[in-house]
Parts: sequence; structure tokens; C-alpha cells
Amino acid sequence: MDRKRLMEEAIHSGEMEGAYVSEEFRKDADEYVKGDISIEDLMRRTKRRWIVERKEAAHVG
Repeated sequence: MDRKRLMEEAIHSGEMEGAYVSEEFRKDADEYVKGDISIEDLMRRTKRRWIVERKEAAHVG
């Protein structure tokens, strides 16, 4: 399966499950599809963003 189709299916699956797919993730996914970053880089960026957002939410609530 090619990278573009993989990302389209992953995003669609997430949205069907009620997940919010951020613009930042979509941009990173586009870089992955173009071959500019590896899947490991995509996962690292996503995890880093998720950790930061959780910390910010913890300080608000």
C-alpha cells in the first residue's frame, strides 16, 4: 500500500472513531507522503505534540 493511501485511511479511521485530526498532523502526514520524513519522524512529532497538549490541558483544568 502506498503512503498516500495509508495516511488517507488512517485519518479517515481516526475521524470515524471521533478523533480530532489536527492541521499540524495533516501537514506532517503530507511530509511523510512526499517522503520528506520517515514514519518514525511522523510518530515522534505526533507523540511530542500530544504530550505538550496534555500538559497544557492539565494546567488549564
